[in-house]
Amino acid sequence: MEQRETQRLNRRNFSSHGRRADNVKNIMSKEEFKLQVQSNSWLRIGQTAKFKEVVFNNLFYHFNVENLREAYHAQDGSKALGIDQITKREYGADLDAKLKDLVDRLHKGTYRPQPKRGIDIPKPNGKTRPIAIGSFEDKLVEWVLNKILSTVYEPLFIKTSYGFRPKRSTFDAIKTVFCSLYQKKQNAVVDLDIASFFDSVSHRKLIKMISKRISDRKILSIISRFLEAGVIKDGKLTISELGTPQGGVISPTLANIYLHYALDVWFLENFTDSGGVISRYADDVVFTFKGKQEAQEFMAKVRERLGFYGLRLNEDKSGIVDFRPRSGNIFHFTGFTFYWGKDYSSHTTRLRVKTQKERLYKTINNYCEWLKYNRNKIKLAEIWSQTAAKLRGHYNYYGVHCNRLKLVHYYQAIIGLLFRWLNRRSQKRSYNWDRFAAKLRQEPLPQPPPVVALKKLYRGVIYGR
Repeated sequence: MEQRETQRLNRRNFSSHGRRADNVKNIMSKEEFKLQVQSNSWLRIGQTAKFKEVVFNNLFYHFNVENLREAYHAQDGSKALGIDQITKREYGADLDAKLKDLVDRLHKGTYRPQPKRGIDIPKPNGKTRPIAIGSFEDKLVEWVLNKILSTVYEPLFIKTSYGFRPKRSTFDAIKTVFCSLYQKKQNAVVDLDIASFFDSVSHRKLIKMISKRISDRKILSIISRFLEAGVIKDGKLTISELGTPQGGVISPTLANIYLHYALDVWFLENFTDSGGVISRYADDVVFTFKGKQEAQEFMAKVRERLGFYGLRLNEDKSGIVDFRPRSGNIFHFTGFTFYWGKDYSSHTTRLRVKTQKERLYKTINNYCEWLKYNRNKIKLAEIWSQTAAKLRGHYNYYGVHCNRLKLVHYYQAIIGLLFRWLNRRSQKRSYNWDRFAAKLRQEPLPQPPPVVALKKLYRGVIYGR
């Protein structure tokens, strides 16, 4: 019985470049196969995905009622609605019947994603970013599809790719750059900005990339349907052979797959022997090199490489930065500014990071707009609670050991805005400064952590694969 179950798992989960599936049982122990039998869908995929040469040929059965119900409970009911305007609560009425019908349509091949609803959101530089919002049912299918893709590809992605991956964050991305400059003594930085990346991804090339790892035609078909569903904006439907609309559940994973093949692996194979280091967070990527010559050689080749995949550089934002300690130059990455600053205690120049000025002012302005809008709509206790949450979130993201001054700047700006706009809730002034300071003592808002409690950047990282 156990042997038959083992052989069934082999046939279901493995197909590797013509290798007979029955031979795969020699790679894994009986204990590992037992674990696969007993574990859930994602663990079974994850155990198989550890073998990087494996090609998956039967993944569509993971679209079942249990996984779609898990997807339903994972959704945030407060998020913006798609074109059908169906909420989580509305879809949850008679949930089992709806999920069974959805599974039936998926496996018969009659399911078709609806177009996404397009909106624009502001960026820190004053421009806007297009976002596409899917219908609620499509979000469930995307969630399961994204879980499959991310589990299958996680072992393949390089260690210094950090965007939208488990147990990785922007802190890890800036830490890699910091350590390459601080420990490896890199002197040249290539700041690469890919123009309109999410709008430029070739559907044909993306599907070809995915088929290297997944040969299940139903999975490839459902990915294609999501890519081709289009976006409705201002009443107009736009369908393109390019792009993975931002805001979609699977969009970040598809972006990681595309750049993994187009950029990451190519860089490791061609430039790490000469000391190059890559740190990438989604489409935000920085490279460091020993010297200017290596950086110039890379820049001469990367344009051609990206062009082959339909991508191009934003020349105004891309370039080589001479980042020697006395150069006086700076560069930005994931909302942080890297610079060399003086250590007045030792009279030396030290590598530092701080909150990027544009990001800081944008975050403060966003809080101001939120407070102006809500000061008369919600109770003071709720304003206080949400302000505390916003402060903690800011400290968590920007809380690195050499950035406390900017954390204090943010805290003081928030306190000043609170004092200002709480006094404008009515014609009568609510607080003078002494009363407001007394309230802060009675109900203190989170202050910036001390330097010793902030995250350290100078501990070593593992580069490459």
